[in-house]
Amino acid sequence: MPILRTTALSSHRPIAQGFTLIEMMAVLTLAALMAGVAIPAMQRWFESISERAQLTEVSIQFQRLASRAALLSQTVKLDKQSWNSKLNDGEPALSLPEGWAVSSDKSVIFYHSGVCAGGEIDLSAPQKRQIRLLIAPVSCDVSIVKH
Repeated sequence: MPILRTTALSSHRPIAQGFTLIEMMAVLTLAALMAGVAIPAMQRWFESISERAQLTEVSIQFQRLASRAALLSQTVKLDKQSWNSKLNDGEPALSLPEGWAVSSDKSVIFYHSGVCAGGEIDLSAPQKRQIRLLIAPVSCDVSIVKH
């Protein structure tokens, strides 16, 4: 008959549950370092998207200005001094977003017939960015050139 051996189970070791404090501190330190790099990059990305949306809105307003001039039978000269002057409909020629302004000494003329003389106009955007809009003669199509 075989001999059975019994082992004493008196030396139980508890099974490790969870993480040690050092492991937790290492993970939190890595997460903080990653956030320190990612958050500023995300902020710049969101600002860039916001500026592009505002710039698109401004270029659409330039294109619509030719139609407004035709509907109002009004010739509109747009420059640094007149961009926010009111047209015959009581609305300003351009409603630029906060922090934006026309900074160019050149002017663009939108005739009462719905065509424009073409030209270029400089805008100053937030964070002192300069943007040039090229306006095509007759069609008033807008091209964006960033400085």
